[in-house]
Amino acid sequence: MDKTPKGIRIAEIILGVIAIALAAYVISNPEAAISFHVMLLGIALVVIGVSRIIVGGVAKQASGKSRGISIATGVISIIGGIFAIANPIAAIGTLIWIVSIIILIHGLGLIGSGITSRGADKGSRVSGIVLGAIAVGFAGILLAYPGLALAMMVIFMSIGLFANGIASVVSGITGNKMMRTIQ
Repeated sequence: MDKTPKGIRIAEIILGVIAIALAAYVISNPEAAISFHVMLLGIALVVIGVSRIIVGGVAKQASGKSRGISIATGVISIIGGIFAIANPIAAIGTLIWIVSIIILIHGLGLIGSGITSRGADKGSRVSGIVLGAIAVGFAGILLAYPGLALAMMVIFMSIGLFANGIASVVSGITGNKMMRTIQ
């Protein structure tokens, strides 16, 4: 087995240090990191919206209803994207609220399913009820403390960046042994 070429190892170390620095930045300035992510989401929504409008406008083989739905979806995506770009904190709050409601509904569904499914074995019914109760509790916490969801997102982003940075630096230092190609 051969070691990774020196140039790649140096690039791994440099990129790893950059990832570690970005992790420190995210921890020290969480609002900017969240706003940046929401800004990217907003831009993506605008691009997708324009794409849907174009598809709806030029897809002659599709039915009128299908084209209308495509155009309407595009307009809604553009409006949502512009909202996210103009109001990143409100957009992330709305997203947390929607996801929390979905988790709540899912948890209630698990509980209801566990209670009403008389034909299923007792273990799966109880586990469904327990998992549903955990989901309902989690959703309740997120609805009561939306800032907690933001804090968790920032912490997980930072941990991920930091861990990847460390792995990249270690890989660059150690040489990250490469397997020879089979001939």
